[in-house]
Amino acid sequence: MILSNLGLLGCNWALAREVTANPLNEADWIRAAITVGFAAACLCVVLGYWLIPYLLPMDRRYLGSLVRVCLLSIPLGIFNQTLLAIEHGRMRWRRYNVVRASFFVFYVILISLIALSRKPQIQWFVWAYLASHALTVILRLVMQREFFIAGEVRIAECLQLLRRGLPYFWATASNLLALQLDDIIVVSLMSTQAAGIYAVAVTFSSAQSSLSEALGITSFALLSNEKNIDRQGKILTETFRQATLTSACLGLLLCGIVPLLIEPLFGHGFAQAVQPAVILTAAAMLTTPTGILIQGLRGAGRPYPGLASQLSGTAALAIGAALLLPNFGLMGMAWAVVLSACVQIVLLIGAASTLLQLSPLCFWPFGVKDVREFWRSVMAMRLRYSRSAA
Repeated sequence: MILSNLGLLGCNWALAREVTANPLNEADWIRAAITVGFAAACLCVVLGYWLIPYLLPMDRRYLGSLVRVCLLSIPLGIFNQTLLAIEHGRMRWRRYNVVRASFFVFYVILISLIALSRKPQIQWFVWAYLASHALTVILRLVMQREFFIAGEVRIAECLQLLRRGLPYFWATASNLLALQLDDIIVVSLMSTQAAGIYAVAVTFSSAQSSLSEALGITSFALLSNEKNIDRQGKILTETFRQATLTSACLGLLLCGIVPLLIEPLFGHGFAQAVQPAVILTAAAMLTTPTGILIQGLRGAGRPYPGLASQLSGTAALAIGAALLLPNFGLMGMAWAVVLSACVQIVLLIGAASTLLQLSPLCFWPFGVKDVREFWRSVMAMRLRYSRSAA
């Protein structure tokens, strides 16, 4: 997954902005993106094939052949994200949601068939995952076949895509590091049992990820299509405030029910995941609005504040883990995640205020007016600027 995201080279974000600015050249941009994506995918597959023996621990070398099969997900993932970026940039949300959801539909069907066999093997899940990606690629190519056939490959456009995607590549790399570092630390330094408990704790904190991703995707597209800096600031601050209120309400609800759900869902052996899960769920109340700021600033053509905040947050996470993990175990790791989230959101609010010429107080979501507007939105079952990337 890391190689697949890095293999995009940031071109998916650059592509979304290019088709926004030049919608008449959509067919040519599709061809250019597919060409760049194919070359990058080949490079990443070769790199991954060579790296696997060095990255797998000695006691897990038996997984080498299965992990190499998983490398097929790199070209499939790159093609999927590239084709999805076209719909993202053009804000064709119905098609965007259909093709984005198709992977999960295919995957659920296939793993349900595996469950019916009552003798599942891990290899079957790998092939189900790859088959779901492949079916999604076919669906997206069919839906965009007219543009794909009509387009022409021009070296100049490929190079332009690479050049404009480079800032987003570094932002993607920092995002992957920020998202995966806590898992890497736990898996590397703690027992298999602790890693399993932490995975359960993270499951509940991830419940808000769909909200963060949907609003972030929409913010990127809206700010890409808006050139007026005052309007950009208004869109970003209003989306941020309502998302923060939504995230806070959802987070408090989850913190209350997590202790009641872990044992019934996962068994008594995972009871130790309750406290880390509550802390990580609280941290997610900060990561949701953080994602909106990162994506919104990317849409405004400013990916570097997100890069700087994520690198700073990663450093805070590493320092927090080094200080807290030896004495407090998984609880220390969870508090390090909270520290990282606080660092990121403070830096991003400062950057957004400076770049969009706003007061930091514009991002404060807990005023009477904001709560009233939030309540109206809840009653209408929508968020004002998120009627799209569900």
